[in-house]
Amino acid sequence: MTRINAVVRKEFHHILRDTRSLMIVFAMPVMMIVFYGYAISFDIKQIDAGVVDFSATEWSRDLARAFANNRYFRIHEPPPGGDPIAQAEKKLRSGEWKEYIYIPADFGDRLAAGRSAEVGLVVDGSDSNTANLVYQYSQQIVMQYMLSMKNLEELIQIRTHFYFNPEAKSYIFFIPGLIAILLLMVSALLTSISITREKESGSIDLLFISPLKSREIILGKTVPYIFVALIAGVFILLFARFWFHIPFRGNLLVLLFFSLIYIFCGLAFGILVSTLASSQRMAMLGALLATLLPSIMLSGFIFPIDSMPVILQFFARLVPATYFLRIIRGVVVKGAELNHFLIDGGILLGMSLVLILAATGRFVRLRRGVR
Repeated sequence: MTRINAVVRKEFHHILRDTRSLMIVFAMPVMMIVFYGYAISFDIKQIDAGVVDFSATEWSRDLARAFANNRYFRIHEPPPGGDPIAQAEKKLRSGEWKEYIYIPADFGDRLAAGRSAEVGLVVDGSDSNTANLVYQYSQQIVMQYMLSMKNLEELIQIRTHFYFNPEAKSYIFFIPGLIAILLLMVSALLTSISITREKESGSIDLLFISPLKSREIILGKTVPYIFVALIAGVFILLFARFWFHIPFRGNLLVLLFFSLIYIFCGLAFGILVSTLASSQRMAMLGALLATLLPSIMLSGFIFPIDSMPVILQFFARLVPATYFLRIIRGVVVKGAELNHFLIDGGILLGMSLVLILAATGRFVRLRRGVR
């Protein structure tokens, strides 16, 4: 028993001296509870919605104010010029609005005469969970509006249309998002072992003494994987299309164009991880954790970004999947066009250039260290 006590005291002594292990045991769970406690939320706030008011009466303006004066919605008007309905549907297709409220021309006259009137709710149904919440919030506001006005009880009837996904099938929203996450993960994993493989085999010395410039080596190790990752992406997309019968409403060339930028971003991140890691195992683990967890938690794949705290929204905008999720869901589910996603594509391209330059700079430092 004395000998066991000696071993126990020795282990306690090592535990107390190993501050890194204690940090993992105590600090990491607290950090994760705080982080995920704020990030994991299905509630949505500040929903961008439009009002198409053909009635232009005090009744319709009061209804529009009822939507604007609450914590759920940010109300907008359709852009001037052209058909307001077409402009509103364009906003839905681009993802700028989640809903628009259609108030017909006879709305005010019918209420003034004590007759029933209709209000149309056209909801972006691509995300069935969000669409149901938007509908519930809208229905609640209309009911409160009726209760606040005398003699309006049961006079307003709501007609709802779920755009892009009338049957509210959740897999139509989640599978394109899953494709985006898998594509980033696969791309990063492909190049994450590129430099570390050379380190472990010892052949990296040949690269260091070669006349090739560092940027030429980095690009040369990245470019071949673009085609491999693109083929993998097309395979995943085709499998989802024919196995799950995901509708494809957009232009395939538009999706391929943005996919190339997104793939290059993932490959650039993987090559950066490869220059930092000491072994292939560490490189693959680092690439997996750095792409999979943030992409699932912070990109809008499951939880709405607008409902997260401001600090988490900032980090969400550093995740490449945040931008490609909007692109692939917009093209596949909504049939959105190239001009809808120029900003998202530009941000992805900027991220790719920053990552490839960082990887090149890191490789230059490795090269100088060996010499």
